[in-house]
Amino acid sequence: MTATTLRIKAAPGFRVDGSALQPGALAALSTAEVARLQLPAGNDVCAVGDLFDVARMETGNANAAHSTQLIIEGDACWLDRLGANLTEGRIHATGDTGDYAALQMAGGTLQIDGSAGAFAGCEMRGGQLTVAGDCGDFAAGALPGDMEGMTGGLLAVQGNAGERLGDRMRRGCVLVGGNAGDFAASRLVAGTIGIAGVPGANYAYGMRRGTLLLLREPYRIPPTFAAGGRGYDVFWALFVRMLAAQRDALATAFGSTAAFAPFLALTASALPRRHAGDLAVDGRGELLVASEPGRTAN
Repeated sequence: MTATTLRIKAAPGFRVDGSALQPGALAALSTAEVARLQLPAGNDVCAVGDLFDVARMETGNANAAHSTQLIIEGDACWLDRLGANLTEGRIHATGDTGDYAALQMAGGTLQIDGSAGAFAGCEMRGGQLTVAGDCGDFAAGALPGDMEGMTGGLLAVQGNAGERLGDRMRRGCVLVGGNAGDFAASRLVAGTIGIAGVPGANYAYGMRRGTLLLLREPYRIPPTFAAGGRGYDVFWALFVRMLAAQRDALATAFGSTAAFAPFLALTASALPRRHAGDLAVDGRGELLVASEPGRTAN
């Protein structure tokens, strides 16, 4: 396995576009060539070597999950679009990252040990994004003016998520170990969002289809959602099985599954309460409340 390490020298004081930092592309270059690589910075450019110390390590481990790896050492809250359009390989950021992390990511893995800015996992199409801290607004959402948010993959946030989580999301799975801001799952078209903590105001606003799973009793059920429904036991069994399959991946990314233990403790036999909505629009979405372990829906 080829691992390229970029160790931050000092914060540059301006925003830098890190979309060119692709593990596979960097592995094909020498460390000197990586250092000369130009990154957009507003209306200017800067060289990788001006921002980072570059190192290379060949592990020779042919059985590694990813043949190429990029490690960003240090807090890089000024580094935007890290992992954008990633299709393969692994990126590991040991600190914070900027906005648009994993923008339109289609494959591979992006692991952030700190927090991510706004639009994390925006229009993500596949792969796995894990955030050990918090993430900003519009995670798994759509770019302004676009009609589709996240359409595939897994986004797991150990901390809290900002506002408009999963806005216009169409496919994939989002798990939040903490709380979510206002308008979580707004205009959801499809896919599944799970929140272990408390959602903010106006959650599931304009939800057309898809699933919002709450593991704590919400302060109120939206008036445009109707209680009841049958036949979702098959979906629930498949969802619980999918969560169990993610246990090892979550443990590897976070070092522990404690933040996601409430999700992993769910069982196929303990059905959550179901509410259908948003009846003000299409009305075919579902709000599942699993706040009482062991309770079986009628």
